[in-house]
This record gives sequence, structure tokens and C-alpha cells, in this order.
Amino acid sequence: MSRTPQAEQGIRALRSSLMIAILTGGSVYLIRGRAFPPHGNPLVYSLAISWLISITIAILSSAIFFRVNPRLFSLAQWEKQGEIYDRAGIRAFRWVVLRSPLGWINANFHLRVSRADCDRLLRETNSSEAVHWLTFVVSVMLAISYLRHDHAVYGWVMLLVRIPFDLYPIMLQRWNRGRVQRVLQRPAHTALR
Repeated sequence: MSRTPQAEQGIRALRSSLMIAILTGGSVYLIRGRAFPPHGNPLVYSLAISWLISITIAILSSAIFFRVNPRLFSLAQWEKQGEIYDRAGIRAFRWVVLRSPLGWINANFHLRVSRADCDRLLRETNSSEAVHWLTFVVSVMLAISYLRHDHAVYGWVMLLVRIPFDLYPIMLQRWNRGRVQRVLQRPAHTALR
């Protein structure tokens, strides 16, 4: 028995909502309802605070970034073929994301079979990249404040957490954008196979 595309989308949306609720509830529980001063295990604290910052930024800004001019997120010439991201190990990161519950967070990152859907997917990647950039900036500022105010371990761990939770997702969005743009540059009859 196969599912309809609408049923698949509904399942992805439900799975996404549950994943967001679990991560948010778990993060609030792990920091014991108070964010400052940092306390407990530095890695657990950094992951929990990072998630709460990220989900707050996503809720407040992703709809805005979805409507932003796509040229703001255009790729540099050296990025278009994706070789730089391949050297950084982005395919391995993508493999992990696709095979873990982290891939469930955004239900809109699935391509349906149409050229118009490629435009939607490009806007989704733009929005996601912008959310990760904002999360990166806010988290780095918080980490620097921890470094300056006698919470150095928390600051360093917070900075290290930025690599898999912001920098690699930014690179993944840019790599995917190059792939989608290459599909759109093909003649219409061979665009999606």
C-alpha cells in the first residue's frame, strides 16, 4: 500500500512537529528552566541553549527570510560546482543528517516533481541558511560573553558546538542550492529524472 504525496507531507509535518517539541522540551528540562548563569555539564548546556536560540530565531524570522530576494544568497563562482564543500566533507554530514532524526526538523526540505518546486526549495535553503547565520552570530556573542565572565569552559564548548550545528548546515544549504540551480539550468524536458 503506497501513500499519496499529501499523506507523505502530513507524516513529515507531524514528525517535524514532534521532533521540535521533544528537542525544545528536553532543552528546557536540561537547563532546569534557567539559562543564566551557565550550569551543569558544559556540552549539555551548550547544546540545550543552542537549540533554544535556534528555534527562537527560526520561529521569529524564517517566514521573513523565505520572502527575501534570492540574490542575497547567491553563490560565488568558486562554490557553484560544490567542490569546496565536497573537500569539507559535506557529503558525510548530509548522510548523517538524512539518516538521523535531525533530518526530520524541517519537513519542507523534500523536493516534489516539478520545476516550480525547485524555486520553493531554493527559498527554503535561503531561509534555513539565514536562520543558521543568525543563530551562529547570537551564539558566538553569547560564547564570547561567557569567555569574558569567568565561564570559559562554557564559552569554548559553545564555540565548538557551532561547527556541526551552524557552519556545516550553512555549507549544506549552499551545496544544495548549487545542485538545485544546476537542475534549473538544464532544458525543461530533462530537468527532473
